[in-house]
Amino acid sequence: MALTDRTTEYPGRIVLTPVAGEENTYDVTRAEGQVIEQGTRLNVQNLNDAYKLTTSDYSGTVTYEAGTVGTRGTAVSLGTATKPGKTLIALILVSATNASNYIVQPYVSGDTVYAGIYRASSAAVTGASITVRAVWAPT
Repeated sequence: MALTDRTTEYPGRIVLTPVAGEENTYDVTRAEGQVIEQGTRLNVQNLNDAYKLTTSDYSGTVTYEAGTVGTRGTAVSLGTATKPGKTLIALILVSATNASNYIVQPYVSGDTVYAGIYRASSAAVTGASITVRAVWAPT
């Protein structure tokens, strides 16, 4: 799939319509004139198709008991960081439930995807579930 630009008679032109009863608030409407080329709709599916990206979700759970973490962090191994014919280009934290007192940072070390978990306060966490999305591009 090839991405195409949107081409119009007046690129970027808009109309601002004041919203009744709301000071300094406007509705925005395109006023670009004739649409010459609609262009590719920017959404996840089209970008993945254009760049042949694939994603994998990794999940893990860790339990901290009161007083066991201290000021140090730990890491949860989430899975392999290698795929044949692919290069890992991004790690995105999708969710970290029951981990509000910790900072969660995904990273790669060697051939493994990890979620690094660092203490942000003195409270303990029981059963923090972490999901990280890896994005892969063809090599």
